[in-house]
Amino acid sequence: MLRLHVGLGHIDVDGLAPQEETEIRRHWSRCDVRDHEPPAAADEDDEHRCAADQVPRLTRTSADWTAFHEQIVYDATKAAIASGRGTHIMLHAAALALPRTKQALALTAASGTGKSTATRRLGRHLAYLTDETTIVDPQTRRITPYAKPLSLYGSSGVRPKHQHGPDELGLGPTLEDAELARIAVLDRVREGDEEVLARAEPMDIVTAVTELTPQSSSLGRLPRGLVTLCTLLDSQGGAVRLVYREAEDLLPVVQDLLSSPAAPIDPAWDALTEEELTASLPGAVGARARTEVDDGVLTDDGRLLLLHGTELTVLSGLGAALWLHLDVARTPAELVERLAEETDVPDDAEQIVVQGLDDLTERGLLRR
Repeated sequence: MLRLHVGLGHIDVDGLAPQEETEIRRHWSRCDVRDHEPPAAADEDDEHRCAADQVPRLTRTSADWTAFHEQIVYDATKAAIASGRGTHIMLHAAALALPRTKQALALTAASGTGKSTATRRLGRHLAYLTDETTIVDPQTRRITPYAKPLSLYGSSGVRPKHQHGPDELGLGPTLEDAELARIAVLDRVREGDEEVLARAEPMDIVTAVTELTPQSSSLGRLPRGLVTLCTLLDSQGGAVRLVYREAEDLLPVVQDLLSSPAAPIDPAWDALTEEELTASLPGAVGARARTEVDDGVLTDDGRLLLLHGTELTVLSGLGAALWLHLDVARTPAELVERLAEETDVPDDAEQIVVQGLDDLTERGLLRR
């Protein structure tokens, strides 16, 4: 049996043929692959063994080797994500660093939109930390590497993907103590044939959080995860959008970002209080009450960001006002009265409020 060190955790793979073990050791060489003896049956059944201490095990199936190797990648990535759940910021992102300064950049993007290509092109000139899962300690900004092989399509262009180790691809060294300096969203221009100047564009906090949350594993499981992410972004001068056509063109842009760290910026938001995150108590017949949310912030321009499970909702205008006024359950008529104390309201205000409440209820933010 082989044990792979993946992020902050491990995964065991057994039942491999000798040549398959050799391939795993080669392609996963930066994941501390070691021989591992499986525990005795008595140890496996020990009722006192904590479930969190159990290492996932994947046993060789009769599947084609390329398909099974791809399954190893899936399971290893799941284990890496689980290893930091609730304690670390987990980004669906590649991470590269300057070898000398150990300052790192996370490159976030949805699957199939350019992370692996950018990693392969830029990683030849930078330290390679991961192409898939960036694990960040929110206190120290230290990145725990997950230097898995890159999963690339073969000549057929169909799955399963082939695995190529970082040494095979000539990627830079893997650092154990790199520090996250910037977070970037990849924005590759695929349409047209005009020249595209590779560049970094600043992102405001709402745009950044809106784009990063879908690429953040278990943000709702991290205590005050949304506040933690916003604080991290502000400490780095905000996130940036990397606009480019060819990944090679990004190298000077990335090197400049990492060579000249941005100064922290003052927060343009306030964290909601614990009371505001808590569900409001039921009220009179017809009243609406808030459901509990995991985290939330209110921006200086009045936009409300609420994290509810894995979903991020951005409210502005009436939606934000209604949610904030529901610190206790209120009927539509009562809400109209509250709003009228702040601004002029139209004659059909109650109908408009009901529509707004229905929308928030459909999003799971209110209950009847």
